[in-house]
Amino acid sequence: MQDAQDKLELHQKLLKYPPFYTLQDHKETRKKQITQWSEIVHLYFQSHKILETSISEMLNVPIFQDQSSGIIKKLDASEIREILNQMAQLGSIEWKNDQNFSVNLVSPFELADAIYAWAKEKKLIGYTETLKGITEGSQTDQTKKFYNLPQEQILKACLILEETGRCQVYEFDGLYSIKLI
Repeated sequence: MQDAQDKLELHQKLLKYPPFYTLQDHKETRKKQITQWSEIVHLYFQSHKILETSISEMLNVPIFQDQSSGIIKKLDASEIREILNQMAQLGSIEWKNDQNFSVNLVSPFELADAIYAWAKEKKLIGYTETLKGITEGSQTDQTKKFYNLPQEQILKACLILEETGRCQVYEFDGLYSIKLI
């Protein structure tokens, strides 16, 4: 619960920080910024129950503009598209055509948080698990969001965990293992 509260507070701070509305040129900084934007946008979709929309509609979404400093800062269509493309790669949205897309109900970010919370609860931090072990293993009960989900979705969530420094993903002959850290 504290992780979710911390994340909400971080998002609120970021949305009130005018430089956040300028995507940075530095590759690693931009990657982290796009990841943060992807989380914020998906939470917005969930809270407003948006299942389908378009880039043109997204231009008018309040989270993409900040007026708190007296200077209007906002993301343009190409920056929004970059965020949405990242979300599509992670499975949060699916493009219908070059302008319209649908939103997945459970984001990889939620799955990542749920997997990590489960790993902490089961004292699996520092241990290695397979994707199947995460979704169907003896330590996983049917109430978990990730129970019995396709391994592709679990892998996407684990890649988010890896990007945020909470796990390492290993691949050998098309099989994946996850070390939770």
